[in-house]
Amino acid sequence: MNMRRILWAVVILIVLLAAYRIFVKVTTKKFQAERVFPVVVQMPRIGELQYKVTLTGDVKADTEVNVRPRVAGRVEQIYADEGDYVNKDQELLSFVSGISSESEIYEDMIVRAPIAGIIGMKMIREGEQVGGGPGPLNSVFTIYSIDTVKIYADVSEKDYSLVAKGTPAEISLDAYPGETFHGRVSNVRPVIDPLTRTTQVEIILPNPRHRIKPGMFAKVDLALQKESNVQIVPFDAVLGEADKYVLVEQNGLAVKKPITLGLQQDDNIEVKSGLTAQDKVIVLGERVISEGAKIMETTGQ
Repeated sequence: MNMRRILWAVVILIVLLAAYRIFVKVTTKKFQAERVFPVVVQMPRIGELQYKVTLTGDVKADTEVNVRPRVAGRVEQIYADEGDYVNKDQELLSFVSGISSESEIYEDMIVRAPIAGIIGMKMIREGEQVGGGPGPLNSVFTIYSIDTVKIYADVSEKDYSLVAKGTPAEISLDAYPGETFHGRVSNVRPVIDPLTRTTQVEIILPNPRHRIKPGMFAKVDLALQKESNVQIVPFDAVLGEADKYVLVEQNGLAVKKPITLGLQQDDNIEVKSGLTAQDKVIVLGERVISEGAKIMETTGQ
């Protein structure tokens, strides 16, 4: 008996819910049919859109070399310091003070710069012993070649096919707020990391004034696609889940127009098909009305 009452209660509840939904739907349609909704409309504009991705990375020297002496010894003189720019083969330190360049052991007693660049680290002081024990000799300097610098960043797998050597890059550095530096992709790794689903790209950035230093944090914008002379509408005007559409004004009514979309950039999106240049797309108020609603154009002020 109790089970029968429960079943009847469930049936009555379902009927009431269905009736409520029908009532709301009918009432809403009647309300929209009677009310005139103010909306803002905008015709599609013709312009250019880019698909960009923003990446982060650290600045690296074009070349980084750890300088090691040929022989062990006690440092007598040091000729360069951190931050100095040195030329290739420039003398950096000597194990013998005032040794003649004519001496047979001169080149063993002098440490020279193997490349031109900035001394980033000096790991020795005058009077200290270099080596003397088993194993390779310690580094005494680290030199960075920074006429050009490199930035390594990770690109997602979905964008892999869009990145290529030569892709332009716009770089922002925390050290120089408000400035934009321009570089290009110089290499794309041919494999995808199975854990992160990304691949690494190398970006070359000219650095003739040596303002950009290794270790700086960089934000990189890569323009992966570019479309010119395309039809553009505000992204927020686009409605629908799987099937996209916009509402347009026609004779005082909201009319649904299915569309095909393309590139999106910020708050704008490309419409590949479905609209004409004269269509008045509802860009404000479209989310509170449905197809067939009576509408009135306003300025949006």
